[in-house]
Amino acid sequence: MSSLADRLKALGVQIGASELKRKPAEAVPIESIAQGELRETDFGPAYVIEQLLPAEEPYGQTPLRFPADLEKVAAWTQDTRVALLPAERFVFLDTESTGVWGSGTLAFLVGIGRFTEGGFQQTQFFLREPIEERAMLDAVNRTISNEDALVTFNGKSFDIPLLRARYLTNSSPHPFGQLPHVDLLHLARRLWRELLPSRALGDLEASLLGVQRGEEEVPGWMVPQIYIDYLRSGDARPLAGVLYHNSMDVLSLAALLEHLANKLAAPLEASEHHSELHAIGRLYADTGFADEAIDVFQNTLAMDVPAESKHRLQQNLALLFRRRGDYEAALQLWEQAAAEGYVYAHVEIAKYYEHRAGDVRLALQYTQQAITLVGNGAPQHEQAYWEPLLVHRLARLERKMAKFSNQ
Repeated sequence: MSSLADRLKALGVQIGASELKRKPAEAVPIESIAQGELRETDFGPAYVIEQLLPAEEPYGQTPLRFPADLEKVAAWTQDTRVALLPAERFVFLDTESTGVWGSGTLAFLVGIGRFTEGGFQQTQFFLREPIEERAMLDAVNRTISNEDALVTFNGKSFDIPLLRARYLTNSSPHPFGQLPHVDLLHLARRLWRELLPSRALGDLEASLLGVQRGEEEVPGWMVPQIYIDYLRSGDARPLAGVLYHNSMDVLSLAALLEHLANKLAAPLEASEHHSELHAIGRLYADTGFADEAIDVFQNTLAMDVPAESKHRLQQNLALLFRRRGDYEAALQLWEQAAAEGYVYAHVEIAKYYEHRAGDVRLALQYTQQAITLVGNGAPQHEQAYWEPLLVHRLARLERKMAKFSNQ
């Protein structure tokens, strides 16, 4: 029977100090696997790799194009500049790093894409060794201006804070300032939380864009270790998959922006699924496009929608009718929901009769019905929420009724 040390050795675990020094693998520089150039900066050379996807070459199901309408995306970002800037001012940015964001994390690869007259130009800034970091960051800085806008995927939480930290560590000003920033992860979560099981970029590009990555793709969780191994061995060959991974991420940012913008610009033409349309309608409502939201909700209700989804659509639609003062339309929807036993609908009808119609008797009647519903087997959290509110409302309405009776 083999010893524990033998079994550990077979798994690659070193025992003692005798095998810590290994013969280094043959050095294979990055220049031999990715054709690039040394770009001179104020802090030395930076290795830069460029490639162009021609304008008519397909990426996934269609050629890569800049969105024709970014009005709704701009409204969601709360930055009107997003809808006004020309295509060439958008910077599609993705980084590869040595690990989870922290003070010691390096961004060893920064991928940037831009639309040009010839197509979609990609530039990758690669950190051949940590001593070149300041030069690499300076090279990145020179490609971004204060007239640009950023497009990332989780960049607000990861890529941009990481890069800012690296610029700070190197005592260099970063180029991001107050640039408009479209973080597609948050928009994807908003639209497809119910429709898609995963909102990871790779899953979105496969599900929505028809993109299938090649065999050279490496999973994101492997990227940090591949770079660390490269620093130790000098063998850049495994980095080919990392460069491919980063390039595909940047391409997918551009394709996903167009896909999302088209959905938001004309949802009834670009979408067929009720949950996606519902999410778009809610986004419209939250960003000040109430009339468009109502149109989306009403058209979605005409589809074959599951009962619970239909109820939530009706609830959102009634809220919009109430906001614009169309109480007749809102009341019709509340009455449908009340007939199906929804407590909130009884409460809304009670509010309407008390404050709008001045019918305290009917307001009291709907409040009593709501209390009965809550007491007849409603979940505990609903009871805890509704009971004090309804008891308070009931007491006030009873006082009003008593006052009217004594007049």
